[in-house]
Amino acid sequence: MTELSQISVIIPAYNEEIGLATVLAALTQHSALQSAEIIVVDDGSKDKTAEVAARNPKVQITRREINMGYGASISRGIRLATRPYVIWFDGDNQHRVEDLILVAQTLIAQDLDYCIGVRTGDSYQEPSRWLGKLVLRWAVNYAVGSSVADFNSGLRGFRRSVILKYLNFLPKGFGASTVTTLLMLERDHVGAEVPIVVHARQGRSQVKQLRDGSRTLLIILRIFLLFKPLRFFGGIGAALILLGLVYGLYRAFAEGLGFPTLGLLSIVAGLQSFFFGLLADQISMARLDNLD
Repeated sequence: MTELSQISVIIPAYNEEIGLATVLAALTQHSALQSAEIIVVDDGSKDKTAEVAARNPKVQITRREINMGYGASISRGIRLATRPYVIWFDGDNQHRVEDLILVAQTLIAQDLDYCIGVRTGDSYQEPSRWLGKLVLRWAVNYAVGSSVADFNSGLRGFRRSVILKYLNFLPKGFGASTVTTLLMLERDHVGAEVPIVVHARQGRSQVKQLRDGSRTLLIILRIFLLFKPLRFFGGIGAALILLGLVYGLYRAFAEGLGFPTLGLLSIVAGLQSFFFGLLADQISMARLDNLD
């Protein structure tokens, strides 16, 4: 098996002392990863996460004194990475090393900008999160206008020069995976998906479902407004115009009362929303041109 010397493995870790030692041993002992760069970002852990990482001489560790969040840790790891490709890998022993290698090999062999590991039916699923994931999946699919198989998988890889351009868009918390999926699709980057298997995590999850889910929804809305403002405001405008016409014509012809003021106001508001979308679309294109 060819050694993957071109990759940096980024492991964000917050209170992961239970599973981290196993994860690092599996990574550093694998023959394909002997030349890979492995970076652990200890995000202000209150346990022995930093000590566990420091025991492995093949691992580079950087530590924050305060907890900043998953996305902030990922961003820091990417900035510290020195290899052409970066792979995100969780420190809670959910992911398999062979799946990381599959993501990395696909990314490099096909000269892609990104590769996302898609969790298969054999993967562990947290029962309490299905409703939140369903809502987020609908929001992501609507935003990109297509079906996304696994929008927030934590095992994914990027060409470092590509993802560096978007670090300012990444939230500090757990929405980073979802946001990078949106960014890659909206900017038409070349990518692929590969099947992976995820196990139950070791240790306590740091995800707060209501808090992190609502924040992620707001971030999806912001990204949607940034990339497709005309679709958003145009959709609202079309709905208001249609509602105003239907209501106004009904009152005018069915009841013989003339075209009502409320119907006219709805049409005017719809037109304003549409033209606001056109203006926002021009601003959006100007901003996005600066990313290229």
